[in-house]
Amino acid sequence: MKLKSPLIGLALGAVLTINSLAAVNEFGLDVLRLSPRVAVVYGDPWNNAILALASSKGLVVVDSSWSKSVALGFREAVATEFKRNDFIYLINSHEHDDHIGGNAAYADLPIIGHESVRRAMLGMPADPKKQARWHDFSATREIAKMHDYYCKNSPAFLATPGYAAAVKCFEAIDRDFHAAPDLPPPNITFDRHLTLNLGDLTIRLVYFGGFHSLGDTIISVPEENLVMVGQLFFPQRIPIASGSLADTTTPAMVDNWFAVLREVLADADEHTRFVTCSQRELMHKGQCEQFLGYLEKMWHGVQRAKAEGQTLEQARAALPLKDFPAYAQFPNDSFLGTEWEIRDLQQHNVDFFWKVLSH
Repeated sequence: MKLKSPLIGLALGAVLTINSLAAVNEFGLDVLRLSPRVAVVYGDPWNNAILALASSKGLVVVDSSWSKSVALGFREAVATEFKRNDFIYLINSHEHDDHIGGNAAYADLPIIGHESVRRAMLGMPADPKKQARWHDFSATREIAKMHDYYCKNSPAFLATPGYAAAVKCFEAIDRDFHAAPDLPPPNITFDRHLTLNLGDLTIRLVYFGGFHSLGDTIISVPEENLVMVGQLFFPQRIPIASGSLADTTTPAMVDNWFAVLREVLADADEHTRFVTCSQRELMHKGQCEQFLGYLEKMWHGVQRAKAEGQTLEQARAALPLKDFPAYAQFPNDSFLGTEWEIRDLQQHNVDFFWKVLSH
């Protein structure tokens, strides 16, 4: 996973806001309190969402942001919000840099993640590309990109505490990356399911893996009627399969997606809140149903095209975005003007499923 620029969070529709807590923490982190036991802390230049759960047995945090210093800021914000400091677990929802980079801030705790997350993290210190990304990271360069974006799109934001906080985040990440980051991997792992019984709260982890990341994990808290879906799908956006995973995602993994989503939906109702790893807008059961329907129609359509001996071009033509009404009204492109640019999301996703069936 390459380091993201701040434009990625903005491309997803992130809006940086400041509340009373943001004014007193170093990185301007913004807390959304969902209930007495649940808070989501938003922050860093990518508007990542850190889920915090306050059980009777202690505090549990999902994901650790980009680097140790920033993660310590999130940890402090969680402790301040709940007025307690009894952290008991960190959970990694997947292995991307902006979700595991701050694990060292929780090195005193058991860290939980799918076994693929542990494998990926154990390989990172010896990965020359990863080392080069840490070495070459430049806060000056990233701040300049951010400044240029806001000059063009929202110049008033440059004078806000939110912009100043984003600058501080970049500077902290720069220091951490150039100090040889320590990345403690999960030391409690699972294959398919893991359940944590924490007195008044139950946390269920279900492996989804292979759509957005190797370790995609859906996390649910039944007592709160809450589901964290990571970065699998977002409101008002066409789902995006990770092209880099097409060589490793198998048909069996795709079939598992459907089983997992049906399991999640069976436990959900019209009041269930679906949370993502970056968007502030909470979602509902209907949006999860739309995601499942999209995946199934795409998968079965590509399977049918393959079975009939069609070409990839014919498969693309047979699966136009207009035939997916739940998503047809949304932009069919993403990250335009960046190195992550995708000009035709529907074609990109057809190509992904085609490749999954080709190896």
